[in-house]
Amino acid sequence: MEKTTGLRVVHIIGGGEIGGAEQHVLRLAARLPQAGFEARVICLFPAPFYQVLQEAGIPAHVVPMRHRLDFRALLRLTGLLRELRPQILHTHGVRANLVGRLAARRAGVPVVVTTVHSVLAHDYPAFFSRLANSITERGTSFLTDRFIAVSRFIKDYLLAAGVPPAKVAVIYNGIEPGAWQRWAGDASFRLRWGIDPAAPLFGIVARLHPVKGHRYFLEAAREVAARFPEARFVVVGSGFFWREVDALIRACGLEGRCIRTGFQQEIGPVYAALDCLVVSSLSEGFGLTALEALALGKPVIATRVGALPEVIADGETGLLVPPADSAALARAMCRILEDAAGARRLGEAGRRLVEEKFSLAQTVAETARLYRSLLAPCP
Repeated sequence: MEKTTGLRVVHIIGGGEIGGAEQHVLRLAARLPQAGFEARVICLFPAPFYQVLQEAGIPAHVVPMRHRLDFRALLRLTGLLRELRPQILHTHGVRANLVGRLAARRAGVPVVVTTVHSVLAHDYPAFFSRLANSITERGTSFLTDRFIAVSRFIKDYLLAAGVPPAKVAVIYNGIEPGAWQRWAGDASFRLRWGIDPAAPLFGIVARLHPVKGHRYFLEAAREVAARFPEARFVVVGSGFFWREVDALIRACGLEGRCIRTGFQQEIGPVYAALDCLVVSSLSEGFGLTALEALALGKPVIATRVGALPEVIADGETGLLVPPADSAALARAMCRILEDAAGARRLGEAGRRLVEEKFSLAQTVAETARLYRSLLAPCP
């Protein structure tokens, strides 16, 4: 039951793709009313996230922003914020940070919160894009009252960038562990995509971006398939890198063994179908997909980068491998196939970890406390 108290928070995010940040905003916006906050979301792209929000029944708006210097978008957003009159604007992503902070100042929004989900340099590897985004981020960061880092790794990144420690709070992303159990044993994904129920299945669930390391997953899959011809592989997610991923599948000789499914609205059946989730990222601000798979008791192999070691304890709740190392990744995947009992132990230990440390209820409660602390009258 909703118990809002007249406090309104507006989240702003690009929404041009569906990644961990979008999933986090979706879950947070859905649960904040139970913590006393009316939540709305503004997207800077008309698809696909806006449609997902509408289907979920979350109040959402679109303010199209063609480029980072789109002054008309700033004016439209300022007008919308004046109409909505939120107490808090919560920004996600460099484009949303820029226009959101400026519009909030113009519209008189009392508090601005920014969640940092990833490392800017890894999201924008091209020099000029990285430089432009770095300049706009540094030039407007003073307008944010509090930064939320989704991991200790991201907190360290912010401190190294010069953000004062008092302005940074660590709040882990969370999920509802029990909600994932309804997918246990679900066979619909394998049936839909024609995957043998008995075939070992490895999958990567991530936006199609070079930072997610699809190349190394597919190169490792080639080695695994040579040893275990019955093994199958899936690439789940959408993004601009899809042509390169298709080319890699062909180059690795995985046609007929590897399926690229595109974005999946219902992700539970995907995890239910997997024997192991692979997170092959070159950088990872948090690693939400690892939590989702662990909630279903699935073993996870992840790279030892960013916040992933905060989620995966090597040999206890999963396996960690060096980044950009296809051979090490292939060895870990083979280990999963060679020791089924050990793989089950990893998955069960991971499930317990999610229940104890990474619940959505805890994330929402900590976020609501932070909001209220910022709204409290100054002494």
